[in-house]
Formats: sequence, C-alpha cells, structure tokens
Amino acid sequence: MAGFDLQLDNDGTYSVATFFYFCVQIGIGLVVLFRYMVMRPVDMKKILFVFLIIGSFVIARRYSGADALLETRLLIAGANDIDYRKILKVYLIVEIPMIICTMIVGYTGVITNLVYHRGDQVRMSFGFIYPTDFAAGIVFMITVWIVLRQARCTWIEIGMMIISVVLFEKYCDVRNSEIVMMILIICVVYLKIRNKLGAKKGKGYIPSLLLKILCLVAPYGLAGFMILVSRFYRPDIEWMAKLNTLFSTRLSLGKEVFDRYDVQIWGQDIPMRGNGGSTEVVADYFFIDSSYVNILMRLGLVVFILVMLIISIIMIKNLNLPYMLMAMAIVCIHSVMEHHMFEAYYDVFLMLPFANFDVKDIGKRQRKCGN
Repeated sequence: MAGFDLQLDNDGTYSVATFFYFCVQIGIGLVVLFRYMVMRPVDMKKILFVFLIIGSFVIARRYSGADALLETRLLIAGANDIDYRKILKVYLIVEIPMIICTMIVGYTGVITNLVYHRGDQVRMSFGFIYPTDFAAGIVFMITVWIVLRQARCTWIEIGMMIISVVLFEKYCDVRNSEIVMMILIICVVYLKIRNKLGAKKGKGYIPSLLLKILCLVAPYGLAGFMILVSRFYRPDIEWMAKLNTLFSTRLSLGKEVFDRYDVQIWGQDIPMRGNGGSTEVVADYFFIDSSYVNILMRLGLVVFILVMLIISIIMIKNLNLPYMLMAMAIVCIHSVMEHHMFEAYYDVFLMLPFANFDVKDIGKRQRKCGN
C-alpha cells in the first residue's frame, strides 16, 4: 500500500484507508449540517446541547487523539428526531453481514483466525482481533435484535441465545459476555412473561418505580464502583485481591493507570498495548479494559460526564419502555469489564439521545407529510 500513500504535508503521509476514513467523517458532517440547517430545524435547547457535545468532543480529540470522538459526535447529532428503530435496523443490516463474513473468512483461513489458550481452554477469535471482541459484537447485536423484537421474541430465539452462551463457553471462554448474556436472557424471559400476563388484563407491562430508579442509578453506581476500586486498589486487602483475580487483574491495571496518569479535563493520549491481533505473549501489556475508567482517563472528565448524561437522557426518555431500559442496563453492565461503550460499531445505543422514541408521533408526522 506504500505506493498508494497520499502526501498531504511535509510532516508525513496518510494511507488511502486513513484518507477514506477522513472523507467519510467529512461526508457525515456535511449530511448532519444540511439536515440541521435545511431539512428539519429543532428547538434551541437541543441545538445548544448538540453543539456542547460536538465542541467538547472536538477539543477532547485534540488532547486524546481518539478518532472515535469525531464520528461519534456526528452520529449523535445526526440521529436527531429519527425513529430509533430505523437506526437499530440499519445497525443490524450492517453488523450481521459483517460478523458473518468475518467469521467465514477467519474460519476458512482467508484472514488469520487467532486462537488463544487459557490453561487447557481454547479461545477462538473467529476472525476478530480477540475472543472478547467477537463475543461483545454478538452480545450487542442480540441486544439490538431484542429491542426491535420486544414481546414478539419467541422461545426459539431465546433458545438460540442460550446456545450462544454454551458456544461462548466452549470456544471463546469469555466470562463477561457469558454472564451478561445470561442476564439478558433472564430479562427477556421476565419481560415476555410480564407482557403475556399484562395482555390478559388488556394492558402492557410498565416497569415499577423501583425498577426505574435502579436503572437510572445503575450507570453511576457501576462507574463509581469500578473507578473507585481501581483508584484505591491495594493487593494486601484480601477482598480486593480476590476481586482483582475475579476481574482478570483489571483492578491492578486500573490502579497502574491512575498511578501513571492524572485525570484530565479534556483527556490525554495514553498508549495501550493489549493481547489482540497476535497470539504472541505481550511482555509490556497495558490496556484499560473498563469503559468507565477508559473514558475518564483517555477522553477526559468532560466527555465522561457527557457520556453519563447521554445514558441518563436515553433512560429517562424510555422509562415506560422496558426493553430499551433493559438494553441500556445491559450496556452499562457489560462496560464494567470491557471497553466498547464508546465504540459506535458496538454500542449503537450511545447514538440515541436525540432519537425519536415516540413511535406514534413519528407515524402522525409521516402521515401529515404524505398529505
């Protein structure tokens, strides 16, 4: 690919892939700008909050070097007033073929199918850079599927979810995704039963006040717990040492992050080296797995606060929509151990704070436009 590099300045070159990625960002930005300025004006409060997100993410990108900030800000803004179901459907239309194709080319040897070992346990990546990344993609994809299907989710689909947990255990050994998937299955079964009982009474299931409060508090509780136990981790404290072992040394690694770096307002560039992409042993392993610690330390305090607010906004908009509440809770639980919360190709839900969840309102507007 060296012959296709594009010389942009005297300081270095950008590859074709990097230039294409830059063009995609510019294209998304122009579409979002056109939509806001021409197609559909919105209220001033929403515009101010959108610009707060865009401005903060741009500044944080300058300090952290995280490119994910650029497209995420545009996707969040561009999702304004769009039926959330359409966004989730597009995600599945893209994600399902990508995962299937990656698994096929990995299994057939077109690309390297990385295989790791934990003791006697074989851990296959199925074309992804690490088994946990493969499993996380499946978990998020199934979560999106369930939100779209809701009460129509059949026992066959639930059975397929159970099979996926068994396959995770046999071929990947991804404990976090296995646990989260089991929680997801329990929630789906619970909601299916509650909706069936509610249908007999002529009404749908609405979560109780206690459950709503628990969902709203969950992201802050989980984030606070993971950040605090990482920051103040001490191996000589027995329960912390046991928890660190249970969490695959994530607490000690988190402690190392806090020892090396301070929390910054706008984030910072933290070089990380993980096990993904190669089966060779990494001598200088240093990776921030927890999304909460990762976002706080790499993207900065401002972005961390905005992400937590975005999660709260989505939950508040869906207090009477149990499947969306469940999905957000699943994302928050999964993010305790893994770093995919701020990756749009995994966590599509982060794009939805300005999406339209009032399906009836969408239908009325479409009929009005048709007339």
